[in-house]
Amino acid sequence: MTKLILQIFEALKAHTILRWTSLMVFTIILVLLTVGQSYKEDISDFLPLENEQQKAFMEYQNSSSARRIYVIFQAPSNSCQPAIDFFTDKLEKADSAHIIDYLYDDDPEVMQEAMNTLYTRIPYLLTKDDYARIDSLTKVPDFIARQLENDKQMLMLPSAGMMSLQIQHDPLNLFGSVLERQKPQKNANSAMLLVDSPFGASETEHNAKLVSMLQQICDSVSNQYPNVTVRLTGGPVIAVGNAQQIKQDSIIAITIAVILILLLLWLVFHNVRNLLLIAVSIGWGWLFAMGCLTLVHNDVSIIVIGISSSILGIAVNYPLHLIAHLSHTVNIRSALKEIVMPLVVGNITTVGAFLALLPLESVALRDLGLFSSFLLVGTIIFVLLWLPHMVRRVPKATHQILSRIGDVQVENKSWIVWTVVTLTIVLGYFSLQTSFDADLRNINYMTDEQKQDMQYLEQITHFNSADSNVKQWNEWRMSKGVTLCQQLREESAKRGFADDSFDDFYTLVSTAPADETQSLTSAIVNNLSDNFNYIGWACGFIVFFFLWFSLGSIELALISFLPMAISWVWILGIMSLLGIQFNVVNIILATFIFGQGDDYTIFMTEGCQYEYAYRRKMLSSYKHSIIISALIMFIGIGALIIAKHPALYSLAEVTIIGMFSVVLMAYLFPPLIFRWLVYSHGKERLQPLTIKNLIKRKNTHALAFVSDCYRYRGVEIITAVNKRLRRYKNRGYFQLIDDKLLPSTKTIVFVNSGWGELVFYYAIQRPNMDFISIDNDYDKFCVAKNVAENRVSNISFINKNNNDICLPGDINTEIQTILLNPTDDDIKKYSYLNPLILK
Repeated sequence: MTKLILQIFEALKAHTILRWTSLMVFTIILVLLTVGQSYKEDISDFLPLENEQQKAFMEYQNSSSARRIYVIFQAPSNSCQPAIDFFTDKLEKADSAHIIDYLYDDDPEVMQEAMNTLYTRIPYLLTKDDYARIDSLTKVPDFIARQLENDKQMLMLPSAGMMSLQIQHDPLNLFGSVLERQKPQKNANSAMLLVDSPFGASETEHNAKLVSMLQQICDSVSNQYPNVTVRLTGGPVIAVGNAQQIKQDSIIAITIAVILILLLLWLVFHNVRNLLLIAVSIGWGWLFAMGCLTLVHNDVSIIVIGISSSILGIAVNYPLHLIAHLSHTVNIRSALKEIVMPLVVGNITTVGAFLALLPLESVALRDLGLFSSFLLVGTIIFVLLWLPHMVRRVPKATHQILSRIGDVQVENKSWIVWTVVTLTIVLGYFSLQTSFDADLRNINYMTDEQKQDMQYLEQITHFNSADSNVKQWNEWRMSKGVTLCQQLREESAKRGFADDSFDDFYTLVSTAPADETQSLTSAIVNNLSDNFNYIGWACGFIVFFFLWFSLGSIELALISFLPMAISWVWILGIMSLLGIQFNVVNIILATFIFGQGDDYTIFMTEGCQYEYAYRRKMLSSYKHSIIISALIMFIGIGALIIAKHPALYSLAEVTIIGMFSVVLMAYLFPPLIFRWLVYSHGKERLQPLTIKNLIKRKNTHALAFVSDCYRYRGVEIITAVNKRLRRYKNRGYFQLIDDKLLPSTKTIVFVNSGWGELVFYYAIQRPNMDFISIDNDYDKFCVAKNVAENRVSNISFINKNNNDICLPGDINTEIQTILLNPTDDDIKKYSYLNPLILK
């Protein structure tokens, strides 16, 4: 991958017209795709519903109970009626299209709906005294027959309208005491008007206009009748209030975050051009995401785009790492060469984590996964292809605080290590108690006034059913209710009632309330809980798999993954201690944390490998970038801690806890474990530790030993070394060298020795011979020399472009030359030595 990116860099550098034309063409295409996108604003898209559940939910959303707005009138004296009349007159004038339906609470339809609602809540409202009353009534001889005769007489009265409804639900008058308790007190100082929104319950854009119009009418009523208080409540009103509060909180938080982030970046870079290029990189990535999403969907949720803006905290890593790394290298090509692998690996694992959202039932979460993935892919494409040609290398700025943090080696402080280990054990215990709050009401925003209105609404609509003995209801209906229904059927048939006259009563008695009340809500709760577990496991598996695949070693994958796993334990444990629960909103941060965490640990692991391979300082540079990135993410989402909306506030809570945990673990564990694998008592291990040689304790095979010595020096290096060793073995080169050169030679020169694996192998096998390794690539020369140091002493290293020559002893004059992977110029140049050519 590094080689490909560098080739593209050289091609675009050499062809200026191609560079800018390609950027312009791609940008125009993305703009045209984005212009054709349409948008929607429906919070229900976040609910994880299957097809049948989605249909049921849509039916509920379109039902009158879900889209109903309640206008509550209260006055100290009998003055509500004039205010209601004034309100309805204003409403009729404002509703010129006649699309709004409204009802007064004395309307028969309102009373019928209230009656139906009450009887569905009977199992929750019965008390022990009610059950005692029912038992005493049913024990009276001929009770059912006499009650049916009473029902007949009541139905013959002229005013039997509502009584007929009551008899259908309760022909034996078993629940009369409950009905009496639940009747609202009819006093003239309160009244209610019901307004049905024609837009449904969750379409906040249109409902906002409706609520605004109704609020203006309420204000007019208050001005006309100062002694009357008029308030709005109901699902659409609360949904609109939530949307408005989210926008208000977001604007304030984003303003604060932008100011702080710009101040931070200015203090770090002191370069306006590079700051603008960071913004351009993220902007192009956002445009790429919008354009690609158009190819998948015709419309996208504005809420998804708003939430995914927090992904910018991850996307900013890519230009940030490249620009910050420039000050530690001699030119842009060197910076690009060193930064490509950690950037690409981090991008692959993060995108993989977000793609784990695709199988979820929630439409919005699927779109969020797609949009976030496209955003990160688009940003890294821009950063790797075009940004290197735009940035300018500036002198390294000195930042005492950030530099000190970057230079701190927490892994060398034993008290920090043992404190973290101890806290991990403690927090691991508490992490098991972290729960998922599937109650969507807890992430709704309501003012104190709205809460009071909802309590009042529950009282007058008979919905104050709190905790009741459902178990007792089920026991009664199974032991006595079934028999009672059978007796009622027989007696009602004798008295001429139709078979379906009391179906409502039969349904009530024969139905378990849990099944009736939990159908859709239970499905949402279960799906949310399942999604919570799935996101955790799926993200973990995908990230670990890509780490293993990208780093080429299960040991390095474990080093990079372990900090994320431990930070997750810390997050769960701290949340449990603070009483913070996951919900449908902040669970999204699980993927964010994995995304940020794997970026940080990958950079730390790559930094450890780089320092081990080249013995040049790199970790402090990566730590510097990580601190800046973490501060940006911390500020960007952490600014929501000032939000009043519970959902946004919960995002900030998890972000603050998560970023602290992720950065601490990334700083501590990769260097700690890596150094344990490759160092012992301050010196390099003769053979680095691997899972395989830990199990076997010792690996005596020379080729395996050579491979292990290169294992933790970078995936590009170990891949090339193993590939060349296999090729030499398969083509019989080892046997050829043994037969032709070794018997009569005391010194062998390896030209184009690359990473030095072949010369290192023979230096181990033939300790009494002398070897010379020549290569014009200074990086390969350094790695080869570092591998051999303290392991063999019979190799001299020569770099043809540098005079960095290491001569451990006198070179014997009897020399043979091996030419590895030569060019035509190499063959001509060394032909006088009659070299052995190995391709």
